[in-house]
Amino acid sequence: MHKHSQSKANPSSQSQVYQPQGIIDRLDMEDIPIGSIVRTPSGRVGRVVKHRGAQSRHDLFQRVIIEFDEPYGDSVALQPHLLTLIQKP
Repeated sequence: MHKHSQSKANPSSQSQVYQPQGIIDRLDMEDIPIGSIVRTPSGRVGRVVKHRGAQSRHDLFQRVIIEFDEPYGDSVALQPHLLTLIQKP
């Protein structure tokens, strides 16, 4: 009779979960509540005043509306993943 050897599970041979890079860490509109302070890609700092959904069949992107203090009334609409969250309200 041959004695069958039992192999112990090698931790390095266990399957690893694949996580795509750059997608999981992206901000979504729900991560940036109205009233939050954010930094735009150009470096300007402003306050989130509105969330805007997709505008048409051809424009499927959600946008965050940001107003700046200077010049007063200046605003921009950007996709959430482009912003850096500085402070939540």
